[in-house]
Amino acid sequence: MEIQRVLGSDIAMVFDECPPHDAPPREQHLAVERTIRWARECREQPRAPGQQVFGIVQGGSDAVLREQCAKALTALAFDGYAIGGVSVGEPEPEMMRAVEVTEPHLPVGQARYAMGLGTPAQMVELVARGVDLFDCVLPTRVARNGTAFTRRGTFAIKGGAVKADFGPLEAGCRCFACQRFSRAYVRHLLNVNEILGLRLVSVHNTHFYLEVMREIRAALAAGTFAEYRREFAAQYVPTRRVLAARAQRQSVGQGGPAQ
Repeated sequence: MEIQRVLGSDIAMVFDECPPHDAPPREQHLAVERTIRWARECREQPRAPGQQVFGIVQGGSDAVLREQCAKALTALAFDGYAIGGVSVGEPEPEMMRAVEVTEPHLPVGQARYAMGLGTPAQMVELVARGVDLFDCVLPTRVARNGTAFTRRGTFAIKGGAVKADFGPLEAGCRCFACQRFSRAYVRHLLNVNEILGLRLVSVHNTHFYLEVMREIRAALAAGTFAEYRREFAAQYVPTRRVLAARAQRQSVGQGGPAQ
């Protein structure tokens, strides 16, 4: 807490324990008890001017533990609340359920923050479940591997398919990279290990995430979020489905069975 105070972060996070998603029940129970105890101690520490402090709800996939942790933290009256212990290796349905059993026990009108999440599609679905804030390394992590986010999912830039493609990373995108550089040129930069390539894809991916959140806020304000959610899900194809479709096409092209 002292480090966060000295850094002057806008939001300081309490110290918590995040066990593996498949930890045994007793370990999850002890982690919740320790998280609550640490939260009480962290709440009493000095803050930087204007700094807010968020509690972190743990409990794995156990709805009872999640409720217990959330109620204990809200009794401490933090400035906002994080849903922790998600995206730690569990299947996505289990992750969504952990959010669903936590959110009803968090105060209305205070920020709910999903820690370590997520993909663009996950963000839309989590907003639908009452989440306000996110943090995730994906925009820059996948950029370092030469992958760009678009409204139709991700695509790998390094492959030969775009070596003569002089369009932007995503048609209609207003980010710096898309307005000034082509897919072919960004591919060249990545394949010769020029750091500018990683930066351009990072700029694009970060812009895309921010644009999605701007659209979500606008849709919520206009009362059209349900429609936006349906349309986003209909056009956004997660990477695993893209890869499966690509493998199927290659199988058919090589004489494999058509599905």
